[in-house]
Amino acid sequence: MHTPPTRRRDATSGRLHRSLIRRGSTKGQSVVEFALVLPLMMLILLAIIDFGRVYTTMMTVESAAREGADFGTTLGAAHWDATTKDITVAEMERRSCIAASNLPDYVGDDPSGTVVTCTNPGFAYCLTTATGGPCDPFDEFAGCQDPLRAPPCLVTVTLTYDFHLFAPVIGLPTTLTFDRDSTFAMTDIDLAPPP
Repeated sequence: MHTPPTRRRDATSGRLHRSLIRRGSTKGQSVVEFALVLPLMMLILLAIIDFGRVYTTMMTVESAAREGADFGTTLGAAHWDATTKDITVAEMERRSCIAASNLPDYVGDDPSGTVVTCTNPGFAYCLTTATGGPCDPFDEFAGCQDPLRAPPCLVTVTLTYDFHLFAPVIGLPTTLTFDRDSTFAMTDIDLAPPP
């Protein structure tokens, strides 16, 4: 008589059953580990994205400050007498705001208008009339309107920008405020040299 090998099948099926149970628990462990690590990985990814955004924003704000200072100094003597100073400052601000208008947190007038002002970034300017001297508002008696003045006056434009982070970290601020400035010496390139 032949007896079927039931024990053998039972032993094999038992091992197979235990193996399947072990694999299922390993898969569950991986899901739990992934669920624990995913928020940290997302926070790191958002921090990397924010770092890139901060860097490019700072470069844009600095470029906008350079745009305003450049206007205030090119053919500078004509821009800085008592009758044209207000027009010059308004145009410096307009150019700075237009250059910064593509920033994510820009607050200001529509850049296509004729008068453009902005509050984020905030605009400020000052003039330095002597080497190493203070940077002050316009002084009509400083002689900045003289194209042959030596040393030339310096125009500094400062933009203050409030940047909002994607991924604020607990204990750190959600908004970064930074100032970028640009200083140019006044030039009158189109003047003929003195005889």
